[in-house]
Amino acid sequence: MQVAQVIELLDSPKAAQAWLANLGVTETATAFRSLLALNEAGMTIDLVSVTLTQLEQILPTLVQPEQVLHALAHFISVSRNPISLGALWERDTEALVTLLTIFSASQHLSQLLIDEPECYDLLRITDGQRVDRGIILDEILNEIVSVSGDAAVKRQLQRILHREWLRIAYGDLVRKQNPDTVLEQTSYLYEGLLAAAFQVAVSSTAAANDSSLTDQFAVIALGDLAANQMCYGDTVKIMMLYDGPRVPTANSENSGFADVLNKVLAKTLALLTTSTGEPLFKVDVSFPLSNNNSSPAINLNAAVRYLDFSGRTWQRCALIGARPCVGNAELGAEFLRRINKWIYRRYLSRADMTGLRSQKRRLYRADQTASVALDMQTTPGATADIVAVIQFIQLLNGAAFTNIRVAGTIHAIEALHHNELLTAEEQNALRDSYLTLKHIQHRLQVITDSNATALPQNSKHLQHLASSLGYTDDEQNDRLINDVRHAVTLSRKILNRLLDDSFVDQEPDTPSEMDIVLDPHPSDQRLNEVLGKHNFRNVQLAHQYLTDLATERISFLSTRRCRHFLALIAPQLLEAIAQTPNPDSTLANLCAVSESLGGKGVLWELFQLNPPTLQLYVQLCSTSPYLTGILTSYPGMIDELMDSLILDQLPNKESLQNILSELTKSVSLGGSPLIDVLQTFKHAQHLRVGVRDILGKDSLSAAHQSLSDIMDVCLEEVAGDNYEQLVSKYGIPTIESGSHAGQTAAFLMLAIGKLGGREPNFHSDAEILFLYDAAGTTVTQDRDHRIKPTSNHHFFNELAKRILKAVTRSGPHGRLFEMNSKLRATTPTGSLAVEISEFVNFLGSDKAKVSHFLRLCNSRVVYQSSDATNSSKSLISQIHQTIISMPRKKNWQQDIYNLRIESEQGAAEHNLKRYFGGTMDVETIVQMLQLKHAPQHREILQVGTLAAMQQLADQGCLSREDAEALSQSYTFLREIEAGLRLMDTSARHDLPKDPLVLTTLASLLGYESPQALVTICRRFRQDNRRRFNAILKAV
Repeated sequence: MQVAQVIELLDSPKAAQAWLANLGVTETATAFRSLLALNEAGMTIDLVSVTLTQLEQILPTLVQPEQVLHALAHFISVSRNPISLGALWERDTEALVTLLTIFSASQHLSQLLIDEPECYDLLRITDGQRVDRGIILDEILNEIVSVSGDAAVKRQLQRILHREWLRIAYGDLVRKQNPDTVLEQTSYLYEGLLAAAFQVAVSSTAAANDSSLTDQFAVIALGDLAANQMCYGDTVKIMMLYDGPRVPTANSENSGFADVLNKVLAKTLALLTTSTGEPLFKVDVSFPLSNNNSSPAINLNAAVRYLDFSGRTWQRCALIGARPCVGNAELGAEFLRRINKWIYRRYLSRADMTGLRSQKRRLYRADQTASVALDMQTTPGATADIVAVIQFIQLLNGAAFTNIRVAGTIHAIEALHHNELLTAEEQNALRDSYLTLKHIQHRLQVITDSNATALPQNSKHLQHLASSLGYTDDEQNDRLINDVRHAVTLSRKILNRLLDDSFVDQEPDTPSEMDIVLDPHPSDQRLNEVLGKHNFRNVQLAHQYLTDLATERISFLSTRRCRHFLALIAPQLLEAIAQTPNPDSTLANLCAVSESLGGKGVLWELFQLNPPTLQLYVQLCSTSPYLTGILTSYPGMIDELMDSLILDQLPNKESLQNILSELTKSVSLGGSPLIDVLQTFKHAQHLRVGVRDILGKDSLSAAHQSLSDIMDVCLEEVAGDNYEQLVSKYGIPTIESGSHAGQTAAFLMLAIGKLGGREPNFHSDAEILFLYDAAGTTVTQDRDHRIKPTSNHHFFNELAKRILKAVTRSGPHGRLFEMNSKLRATTPTGSLAVEISEFVNFLGSDKAKVSHFLRLCNSRVVYQSSDATNSSKSLISQIHQTIISMPRKKNWQQDIYNLRIESEQGAAEHNLKRYFGGTMDVETIVQMLQLKHAPQHREILQVGTLAAMQQLADQGCLSREDAEALSQSYTFLREIEAGLRLMDTSARHDLPKDPLVLTTLASLLGYESPQALVTICRRFRQDNRRRFNAILKAV
């Protein structure tokens, strides 16, 4: 183009726009302004003419020519010498083609050149040639150590990134380098920047005179960085290990060495960010090497131990090809050597096979997650699938073929072919597909300056990508799409065939629940699909609980084994949980209980061998907070749980005494305090009774009798221990007069109420009256001057106080039992412990009320310090005689009726004990009939409501029909009460109002619906009150 023509174009917008239109420019007005800017950028008119002449040849071959012209004008204006730039283009016509090719490819690359115009000369000098890893790393490090200050380091790192990016892009776009070379150069660049940032961070963190910190840790590269297959927008994946500190650091005195390294890592990541806070490239340090993932820096030995005990199959795959990249290379190599046998196991355990098969199924399921857009990374058959399957085959065969243990997908494909694990056709197809998809992904990310991996949906953007990749005809978009689809389809067919051949044995249909346990990162869709059908409201939290259940917290137990057995029982476990009223709560409780027990793998193995134990465990965690609370408070109680399943009977009193005798030996040897031992014993036995109650193995009366025996032996132990302590202090209490003068005075604990009737529930109070034989003083036989004699009255009242204090002392696990400290044998203001004669005289006096006799219908001796005087039998005989000879004043039955009605005051309408038709209706009927008919039928003075009711019916004091109805009703209401105690509700005797709690109670008691439970309860209570009124009216 002549100079005159250039002047004419610049002077005539119309002519210029026509000229531009002929070159393929659509936005001619914008492009004309760029021409004017180019002319005014500083070049002479003849050099402008040379430039426009070349543009006539180049612009029609480029996409987005308007963008190219604008960038060219801007670049010339910021260059140091526009004239020499034009002269260069005049001498070397390829120089302008190179520049315009970069401008056309990416606005981001254009801006990088405009910001750093000197890079243009560097591009021409280097010509985009491949540079060795060592050279790149050394150059970057030398440039970084020459600057000081974090801000300056950040700027320099960013400049190096931009400069090298232009070099790599030049080789890709202009010199058409092989895709694997482009990926390799990108990996070297990221590794060099990472190493330089670490060097600066170490220098600023370590002591001024300490250069050894770098030798005490190693950074291991994973994934694409380790394989040197990084795309522009890929994430750098690393992990940090240490084996020290061998040499103290500046901060190691104040914090752990891991904390020092965490500071180094944090400083490194901070340096790899721009002034606006954006990362130069993404760095992922989340590879799990511990159960809690609390620290990115992990001790080498701890990491090896974690992988050996808890490592997953996907972690074994991910560590294939890992390599040291920063720090002490020997330390990193040592770690990789130590885990090599873990990765490539020659002999696979059941847990290994389960994990491998699960990994295989996950790879198969990728077909079901295909998106609409073609994605070079995640579409089935794309790079992620190729990498995963190739690693999977390496994992399966690496023990037998050591030369396939190589890093990088391309190298691995070649090694697998060399060992005849891939055919030549499979090798070529997979290699070509992988490199094609990686090349397209890399070019897409360069053009868009993003981490995009899917083909653009916008046709204009897709055309730009296609043109950049060399597609030039009118159907370039369709051809690009077809090529990508062909690559992923072909590779997917091959991958599926390889997976089919990965196991020679046929797998049965595997429940999806197994894979949910084995999959560390299932998609939300997958979680909703699998866990949603089991009625979980929060599927993400449910999966986290399952992950916790699959993890052993005890370091020497194998998490892999635990996860394996949990996966085997997962379908049955989740199905059982789904049947509970609140699956989310059940799973949370199950997780908490299992965590406290430890050794979860053994538990899951037991459940696999004995499915009924699984059902029990789920029901326990669903409906019995009281029992699960025992398990979490006393982790060793798992043995008691197993005993309750193995032993097909409730413990009797003799066996309980033997067990407690063994436990209390530790007290005499200076071990745990007695009350703590008793707490443990009580809870262990409650667990046994409660579990059998849930299973429905025993009658209500048998369960109550066992609970009564547990209370008895505990009270006996407390009383006996405190009695011995007082004897050592005061001497032995003796009787001073009468037929038993000189004999030891016995101390008796008379149980009344539920304990007296041998029908307590898990939380019943211990209602005790304290009595002793007779007055006297304490004596000593060994003439110990430290013993100070005292009266029997003082001795036994002190003993009663000590028993009350010990039993009701509030400790970490609550009180042993509740006891009413105001309860007295005689008057409310009387002594805590009284003589038996005083007690009997009181009952025969006018001061005794009918209420005193009612409570004595359920009375028995639970402890006697000495049997020398046969006080226990004598006391019960005297009590019975006082009941028989009780003064029955006029309207005494009306007094009993009034007492029952008064007890309803303040009770809620849902109260199953005190309110209308509650258990007190039945108990009042029985006790009133005992008082009425005792003179004629002494044998009806039986303890226990149900036993007494049977005697009343046998003696004709209560009709058979009434006895059967009342017994059935009483049993039903007490069973509900037992259920409420297992659920540990705050209102011990109230039918729950909360629908969920009521549903849980119905489930625990075996009712199909809470409405059925409420209906039956209402019917029984109405019937109780009707019979109560009828019987007392008849009396």
